[in-house]
Amino acid sequence: MEMTIDKFSFAFDRVFKYCSAVIISLAFCVPAISATATATATAKITSNMTVRTVTSMFFGELSSSAEAGTLALSPAGVRTTTGGVTVNSTVAGTPAAFDVQGDPNATYSVSFPAAVIMTNGSPNTMVIEKFISSPEATGVLDTSGQQTLFVGGTLNVDSNQAFGTYTGDLTITVDYN
Repeated sequence: MEMTIDKFSFAFDRVFKYCSAVIISLAFCVPAISATATATATAKITSNMTVRTVTSMFFGELSSSAEAGTLALSPAGVRTTTGGVTVNSTVAGTPAAFDVQGDPNATYSVSFPAAVIMTNGSPNTMVIEKFISSPEATGVLDTSGQQTLFVGGTLNVDSNQAFGTYTGDLTITVDYN
């Protein structure tokens, strides 16, 4: 039996020495160097943008002929014609004007429909397209959060366009950039 105790003692001694060596080596291990960083989380609550019509678009008085044409109205109110369209110079045209409001100094975008169909109360129509604004596609609100937006467009006039007063609704959209 003495032989068995010696084997056990020898095995126990080896395990004890091995575990002691592992524990001592772990005590001298250098911990990993860590680093931290902090980021600031931010959220900005903006006021709702508003837009209201100040002045409706008015192309003025015009006449057509046997030749179709166009009447372009700039955001500054300048009218130019092509084809058989004639402008009555005594009645001026006016661009649409919109009051845009939102956060001070904010930039915004403006979008237009592809076209507006105008009717004279009967099946006769004219189409406005190629809308242009001042400021152009992007506006900047002033320090009080306001800006006036002027809008013009191109009116397509058919040959021998039927007479009458034509109307249609121009809807614009503004949004923060």
